[in-house]
Amino acid sequence: MNIVGELYCSDGNVNTVKDQSQYVVGFNEVDKEHVKEACVAYIDDYFGKQYFEKERGISLKDLVASATLSISYERCIPINRHSIEYDIWGPNVNNIGFKPGKGAKKVWVLSFNDNPWEED
Repeated sequence: MNIVGELYCSDGNVNTVKDQSQYVVGFNEVDKEHVKEACVAYIDDYFGKQYFEKERGISLKDLVASATLSISYERCIPINRHSIEYDIWGPNVNNIGFKPGKGAKKVWVLSFNDNPWEED
């Protein structure tokens, strides 16, 4: 399977397993039946399956089985280079949750429903 899509994180920590909250992939890139499979492939490629499962405290199979699939729209939002957010995100950031229209890309959103911060 081709590696497509991207992970969205809750607070900007793109390199930490526990902060990943959603998997987003273009509506035309993957069929609905293959979104969860694409998510597993992406996570395995980006973090490695064993590392992700160890850090997250849940198997990838259980993570995607309990996730909620929806359709949304993604937009690239430019950031002013004089803004403090520019130092964090760079010249732009992708956001989801918009309505269709100019500049919006229709996407599948797989929202993770586990609580990676919960203590055993």
